[in-house]
Amino acid sequence: MLPDYGMHRFRFSKTLMFLLPLAVAGCIQNTPYRTGGVEDRCYDSPESCRQALIEQYLEFDLGFIEFTERGNLYDRTRSQLVMEFVDRQARSTEGAAVFVFVHGWKHNASYNDSNVVQFREMLSLAAENPFVGQRKVIGLYLGWRGDVTAAPGVREFSYWGRKSVAEEVGSGGVTEVLSELRQILIEQFKGDSANEPLYKNTFVIIGHSFGGAMVLSAVHDVMLSNLIAAYYSGKHNGNEYCGKIKRFADGVILINPAIEANRAILLREAAARCRFSDEQPKLMHVISSEADIATTRYFPIGQYVNITSTLGPKKLQREINGKSVILDERKLDHTTVGNLDQLRTAYLHFDQEQQQWSFKDCTRSMEDCGLAGTSKQRQHIPVDENDPLSFIRTDANFIKGHNDVFSCHMQAYITTVMFETQAADKGYLAQPGTSDGAPQREFAVAPNCNYRDFNFARCFSNQLDDYYCESF
Repeated sequence: MLPDYGMHRFRFSKTLMFLLPLAVAGCIQNTPYRTGGVEDRCYDSPESCRQALIEQYLEFDLGFIEFTERGNLYDRTRSQLVMEFVDRQARSTEGAAVFVFVHGWKHNASYNDSNVVQFREMLSLAAENPFVGQRKVIGLYLGWRGDVTAAPGVREFSYWGRKSVAEEVGSGGVTEVLSELRQILIEQFKGDSANEPLYKNTFVIIGHSFGGAMVLSAVHDVMLSNLIAAYYSGKHNGNEYCGKIKRFADGVILINPAIEANRAILLREAAARCRFSDEQPKLMHVISSEADIATTRYFPIGQYVNITSTLGPKKLQREINGKSVILDERKLDHTTVGNLDQLRTAYLHFDQEQQQWSFKDCTRSMEDCGLAGTSKQRQHIPVDENDPLSFIRTDANFIKGHNDVFSCHMQAYITTVMFETQAADKGYLAQPGTSDGAPQREFAVAPNCNYRDFNFARCFSNQLDDYYCESF
């Protein structure tokens, strides 16, 4: 039997978890924001686009897909209109550069939501980047009820209910939408037409906060399956390296994701079994800032209440590449995926002495990637030089806080990820049916971003200059 104080805590937490979501639920407008049509003159008459399903501008287009509380599409017919819009552009001569954004807590798909406004600005800048070339820039904003009420106090207590909804939406409708986009932008051009370049379209997925949790839920099982397949491919063929892992998209980027590390540990363990070749592209980038109080301080408190009733967290002994590591399930539950030191693969910060950005990975030394200290070094999971999973810690100069989503620095990083993927593919994919592997299409390049001499840190520095980013 639990001691009295434990029973009181148990009952109190269960009461909070039951009553608060019910109180908040009464404030939710459970209807879609985007009930209009396709508007092709948003730059002339913004007011006409307030409820547009697809906002069309001179430089880019922006479509919206919204989900119910249960993770279902509000209107499958209207969502399919957005998919067909993307498909037509993907099959056009120019191709498409598609950026998907999944928002987090306290946001929605309304016209003036700060995430919607920032995403428009990001798309406008992306359209000017040489990497995009002639491709048409299309943004897809995946909306859900992250913001339920503006009532003082009540909004903060929506955390538990919104986290639960985010997990359900991520494993439901978001999984379907991202899988369909992958088919439209990548898979349909493989092997069927000798006249179509395989790398015709660009597909980048960005998730923030609970939106990062949703993206991870949506791509997790596919990534895990591919990691396991790569391991056995190398093992059965007697190779030193694991097989090349097919990516889900050209970039999967989670910014200050509000999801417990336990949701990513299977991916990290699977990747740690392998050595990877230089041709292995990154599968996912998890980027978390030291300045993000929401995930560093408040998330553990929220998790403490949320999982008080969970029984028996264990300390799991693992042998990873000859190193003994303990995975503490309690810590995995209370720490976000981007803040767990064990998972870190790199540290990105502004070097005050050198007055330049410093990108240090954890393959060389723990001190370089900000993990100095006996206990941190001892429990850190080994990182392969070409590891396909990036768990990056940044300082406040890079991301100033939890909601600093589309900062100049972050946009430069997103573009660098696209160059990195291109470099992993040697700048092109061979035309189907040819034996000489001749390049079918060369891409726009930038100094230090060319696939022949690609270096992530130097390419990133170049993109910072191109975006006119300040150091602070």
